Amino acid sequence: MDGQAQLTSSAGSVTLRYVELSQFRRIACVGLDVDEKTTILVGANNSGKTSVLSALRQFLSDSPSFNAYDISLSQWRCLRDLGKQWEALAEDPATAAPTLETWQEQLKILRNAMPVLDLWFYAEEGMYHRVAPFLTKFSWTGGLVGVRLRLEPASSIEDIQKLAWRYREARFPVKDLGSSSQAWPIDLLDYWHRFPADLGRVQVYKLDSDNNPVTTTKTYKAPVLDTDTLPVERTHLTQLIRVDFVPAQRGLGGEESEIRASSSIQRVGLFSNQLLKYARQHLNIASTGHGHRADLIEAVASAQSDLDKKIHDALAPSVADVKVLGYPGLHDPQEILFRTRIQTADLLDHATAVQYKMSADTVDDLLPEHSIGLGYQNLQSLSYQLVSFKASRLNPSQGSPVPVHIVMIEEPEAHLHVQVQRIFPDKAYKLINPSETEAPSLKSQLLISTHSSHLAHAESFARLRYVRRVPKSSDLNMASTEIVNLGDAFGSDNETRLFAERYFRVQHTDLLFADAAIFVEGTAERMLVPLFIERMYKTLATRYVSFLDIGGSHAHRLKPLIERLRLPTIIITDIDPVEVKTNENGESSSVAVANCGQPGLKTGNATLTKWHPLKNDLADFKSPSIENLIWTGSGCKVRFAWQLPVSAANFWPSSFEDSLILSNIPWFKSLPNREDQTGKKLKHPTGALGSVVRKVVASQSDEELGQQLHTLMHGSFSKGDFAATIFEYLAAGEPIGCPEYIANALDWLQNELEPKAGETL
Repeated sequence: MDGQAQLTSSAGSVTLRYVELSQFRRIACVGLDVDEKTTILVGANNSGKTSVLSALRQFLSDSPSFNAYDISLSQWRCLRDLGKQWEALAEDPATAAPTLETWQEQLKILRNAMPVLDLWFYAEEGMYHRVAPFLTKFSWTGGLVGVRLRLEPASSIEDIQKLAWRYREARFPVKDLGSSSQAWPIDLLDYWHRFPADLGRVQVYKLDSDNNPVTTTKTYKAPVLDTDTLPVERTHLTQLIRVDFVPAQRGLGGEESEIRASSSIQRVGLFSNQLLKYARQHLNIASTGHGHRADLIEAVASAQSDLDKKIHDALAPSVADVKVLGYPGLHDPQEILFRTRIQTADLLDHATAVQYKMSADTVDDLLPEHSIGLGYQNLQSLSYQLVSFKASRLNPSQGSPVPVHIVMIEEPEAHLHVQVQRIFPDKAYKLINPSETEAPSLKSQLLISTHSSHLAHAESFARLRYVRRVPKSSDLNMASTEIVNLGDAFGSDNETRLFAERYFRVQHTDLLFADAAIFVEGTAERMLVPLFIERMYKTLATRYVSFLDIGGSHAHRLKPLIERLRLPTIIITDIDPVEVKTNENGESSSVAVANCGQPGLKTGNATLTKWHPLKNDLADFKSPSIENLIWTGSGCKVRFAWQLPVSAANFWPSSFEDSLILSNIPWFKSLPNREDQTGKKLKHPTGALGSVVRKVVASQSDEELGQQLHTLMHGSFSKGDFAATIFEYLAAGEPIGCPEYIANALDWLQNELEPKAGETL
């Protein structure tokens, strides 16, 4: 604890500010802004969230371990070419004539192909003693400190020569067999699969703080280290940062089945395991040992003495029987005594060590851990694990606590109830962060990856980092990943940011985890469009599409977010025809009207006038060009869909319901004449559908029907009831067609989500 007190009294703190990961698995190069408290990684499946966490864990582990698959796919070709040069060696390069230039070039190629992790810390001036080994200039008054970690199979000419000859010796017996033989090793990567230790070790370097990705973002370029740059001792890094990791899918729920299937001693449960691990690390003391808990030492000593006597008394008769056989003899030990050694933690090593009291008023109503609900077990286990991380950080086996503590949790929602997910980030951070009384200068940072909208939207956008898939292109020779900081997506427009945060929190939208997005105007579209997709767009139905029920008066406010996410998006909205009228006081107002072709109508839809196509006159929306329908910005495509004239009805509807009805007039007319299997007429439709059917049957012309539908829709008509009834008919397989303006947009989206040649979704 002396080390902790020493650090606690020091002025200032250190936090991890930025991470840059290169050449790791499917990641070419990605940067991550790290929040000083909690950072949440969101994004679609297979976007790279796990790779980011895995890289941090592997690079910063006490015993880093890598395999050939951790090397970026983009580097495999050059490494295979390097292997071909090595298998052509005629003699051991250690004894051959020197060709230093060739080996220096190969060493450079090998190093540049390896995974790299750059860490940028912000350290206050009082923490000089912690970051001094990584400073690149003599005068330092606090600021950014850069550290590079690089996997190095070889760090010198001698190292690469030894590696090359080992590979040549392994490859020599099979090099003429061809790759089709699959004889090991096929190439250098195949060699590393069997001998991952030959991938070398992680070396640590210091970086020039004047060139950093935090304060010099416009001019920053990742530094290239010279081959003769000397590494820093790794112990300096381990004294600076500690990383703890909680993986997803922790194999929960199997304890009870294991107990029933086994006739041996019962296994301990989840929370018991965490408690046992903690006790063995922090409380496991013998009565003669030195510890920090005098009360435990006294209790253990007393228990041991009492137990020794009771064991001696219980076994004395059997020991006496042994003497009949002549033992002990003259030169043997003359008495058998028993000395127990109680380890505090071992007292908890059984299946019922942790029990739950079911009522505050009873003493005997106790249940073992495995009898309690899985979600409750997991929450306790996870919470205690976080507490243990903090305890281990504050009480190291030697030295003082590290100033930077990163706790990474992968998909904690796997076994947490929704209510817990909403509060988890805040509660988890409090569990890992030392209190003012424990260590006021020590801070912890939480890094969470999640697929839960409940968990993600519990925090501000400022703490969300969107991990986005980047498909292969002419500029990028493999599919990769990039991380977008959603904290600055809305710039200085705090009002819009707050609107988005509140909307996402209330709607629980899964937009941040989707392959594509569809904005819809109202309840009817939200209910029916997914059914149209399921029935008519088989490929699109297999994609993860997020639906957002947000009207045309608000959809444009999410434009900055859609730009950042770069998701292919459809915005299905109403044309909202309005007529500008002037009252008796000379004041102008827009009044919703039926679109019957009268001149001078405008659109009252803010999304169409403020986002795209930025037009006001209704006539401009009648025959839109491709440019008017598709908005492209910052590499993002958004397809707009509004009501267009229905050719079959020779009318231009102004809402989804109008368009659906006018696109299916024969079907609606057929409803009153429906018969069952016996030929008996079915009952006439009632409710909202009945109102529509009566209008369709009674109308004398399409124009008349359009006007009547407009009046109906703007009256007491229940759109929800109408949508629910149509939903039932659609689900039953009725031949109801999708309005053309929506069908065309869905065709576009399905095509956008088809992988192009060489791309990976």
